Amino acid sequence: MIYKRRKIKKSAIIGLGAIIIFIALIITSICLYKHFTSNEYKLTKIGYNEKEITTLLKSDNKILNKALENEYDKHLISLTKEKYFMWKNYEKYKKYIKKVLETTNEINYKDIVTKVNTKTNYDYYTHTEKTNMKKNNKILVNKYYSLPEKYAPTDIVTVSNWYSYGTISVKSEVYEAFKNMFNAAKKENITLIINSGYRTYESQKEVYDYYKNMNGEEYADGYAARPDFSEHQTGLSIDVITYGTAGKDFDKTDAFKWLQKHAHEYGFILRYPKGKEEITGYAYESWHYRYLGKDLAKKVKQSGLTYDEYYAFYLDKE
Repeated sequence: MIYKRRKIKKSAIIGLGAIIIFIALIITSICLYKHFTSNEYKLTKIGYNEKEITTLLKSDNKILNKALENEYDKHLISLTKEKYFMWKNYEKYKKYIKKVLETTNEINYKDIVTKVNTKTNYDYYTHTEKTNMKKNNKILVNKYYSLPEKYAPTDIVTVSNWYSYGTISVKSEVYEAFKNMFNAAKKENITLIINSGYRTYESQKEVYDYYKNMNGEEYADGYAARPDFSEHQTGLSIDVITYGTAGKDFDKTDAFKWLQKHAHEYGFILRYPKGKEEITGYAYESWHYRYLGKDLAKKVKQSGLTYDEYYAFYLDKE
């Protein structure tokens, strides 16, 4: 009787042990399954280090999924941290980084993102496309975005000699905005004069050919636009001077200082600012102002961006 009880007790212990082992095996299997199917393990197998994995696991799902779906990219995290990073340009960023690394080991991710977004990673007048004319006053015209062939706006008006030198014309909306700006400046003893406005395809070609014949195509591309790639051909741009000075001396005048403070209030922005030549594609022009309308001009001014950048970062998505 005692022997049977011991036998039963021993069998129960063995049975309990087997159950415990079985449960432990199940738990271990589950843990192993979770480990080998976890994003952390997958990222490790792809090639990301511990620090990168920690960052990726805290990132939004789009970044994490991109890392999981592709080969290891040591630039992914740095690129996506940039304010103006765009997923549609991700492959272009990688391609441009590869090109940059052919000449240097240093990568400026902000510069990479900016140049790819604005297409300035390409040579001038390559990879061009027609600008979206439906954007009206918002249209972007530069060395990568052109107007329709031999474009000519229909609402062009002649500017009175009271506001300009010579025979000059601009779009009617631009003219009204300039007159308001002229009157406001005049109250502070500042005189603004339009020195150049709308140019036809033919007149823009003459300007470009003049620079080209003088010092060659490369020089011309730094100072003048090719026909159909000119803002002046839109009727939305003006060159502004004041009494006694023009051109490169304009930024030394009170008129320039006034425009820097107030031009956006009337819908105008300085189109080719100093230090942004690589983005705008043009030498600094303190006299060249582009009309956008009050709301947009204010936003561009506050952003501190060139219009090329602002358009790429915000308006191209609309």
